[in-house]
Amino acid sequence: MRTLLIDDEQDVRLSLSNFLQKLGHEVVCADDGMAGLREFHLSSFDLVITDIRMPGMDGLELLRRIKTIEKSPVDVIVITGHGDMENAIRALKYGAYDYLQKPINVRELAITIDRSVEYARLRSQYIKLKQEFEERVALETRGFRGETEQLRAAYLEEVGLSGLGVYSEAMREVISQAEKYSRDRSVPVLIQGESGTGKELVARYIHYYGQSGSFSPFVAVNCGAVTQELFEGELFGHEPGAYTGATTRGRIGKLEAAHGGTIFLDEVGETPFAVQVKLLRVLEEKRLYRVGGVKEIPVDIRVISATNKDLEREVAEKRFRLDLFYRINTGRIDIPPLRERKDDILPLALRFAERAYTRQGRRFGGFSPKAERFLLSFEWPGNVRQLRNVMERLALLLPDDRVDHRDLATIADLQMTRSAAPFEPQGLVDGDFRLPDGGLDLESLISRIIAKALEKHQGNQTKAALYLGISRRVLQGRLKKFSGGF
Repeated sequence: MRTLLIDDEQDVRLSLSNFLQKLGHEVVCADDGMAGLREFHLSSFDLVITDIRMPGMDGLELLRRIKTIEKSPVDVIVITGHGDMENAIRALKYGAYDYLQKPINVRELAITIDRSVEYARLRSQYIKLKQEFEERVALETRGFRGETEQLRAAYLEEVGLSGLGVYSEAMREVISQAEKYSRDRSVPVLIQGESGTGKELVARYIHYYGQSGSFSPFVAVNCGAVTQELFEGELFGHEPGAYTGATTRGRIGKLEAAHGGTIFLDEVGETPFAVQVKLLRVLEEKRLYRVGGVKEIPVDIRVISATNKDLEREVAEKRFRLDLFYRINTGRIDIPPLRERKDDILPLALRFAERAYTRQGRRFGGFSPKAERFLLSFEWPGNVRQLRNVMERLALLLPDDRVDHRDLATIADLQMTRSAAPFEPQGLVDGDFRLPDGGLDLESLISRIIAKALEKHQGNQTKAALYLGISRRVLQGRLKKFSGGF
């Protein structure tokens, strides 16, 4: 083994060096701490033996640098003067393997070195086993995490939460509020936001977060999609033959179906005014009567409502009951529109596009930098729903190439929605557009325009069709018709 021996006394260095060489050591000597530190940095050693009291850098400072600063695993044996226990203790605190007192007993030195070698061997085995164990744990953890993520993704897909994306600070705050409200089923929650912001996804998250919602029903009612005549029966259920058109066997309502779980009143601001007082009674007393029924039915439900309306204004204009508003507004979550949480746009667009292309059995090529800037600059009046629909249209109409900003503008009609002014192609504005006096061949002109469009898009028929504002099938029909000229 390679041993670094440091002592300022030449006789001590010589005698210890000879003894170590007889034990089979390759010995490098130094006469002070600084020289010893230089040798330590120039080569690798299995053991360091150093005196403590030396001029310049002493053995304690050398030990401190090796063990405390550089954190070297090399064992260091220090040599102290007789009765110098204070420095011996300090050396052990700095990380010395052991200490020996002068004059050196070579038998004791040999035993100490043997113990050091055995300790180093055991330490090496421990480090190796620890590393193998950590690698095995990491491997198993990755596998388990992968299975867990697959199960989680399947579960989120099953409960309708696969579209929930949280990338911005605003949405993290929304989710944080949802988790707080999920803990107490007795707290009604009102979710406000523009259409397409994901109000139902947040409602489902409140219901399914944690353990309690996993096995209980989540029942959604779109209050704006049910006529006033049928609203009571839809919500409260009805007894057999309770009204004209009622079933002869009766039916439970959505409130009763949500017993033990959550009733989600989507667009609650559209609830007919006459029904609001009955709904308030159910929410307060947790009991209901079916239409035409006389038996009171208990219901245990969590109530989550959502609206894109200003309910305070609806209350002020007498279209929504104040007492019902206060009842459903105990907990409140406001979801910002997509244009106010830019950090969500690109990750959501990428996820929607990848899923849509995968469903088509194709690979998504990504967005160009200009397309990304286009996505970020657009205001998305339809919010997340509009963004998802645009990505699905991309998958249907575009090949696997990288999506450019022109593709987005054409497919999503975004250029028209961003500006009230109609789009006029460059080169065909009124100032330059002239018809010849002697007439023209329209079919020939169309043929030339199609040829130019194909040339512009390197023969890509899909992109050329999008550029011309026609379907790919119409373009192919034109090409077939004009095949003699192409």
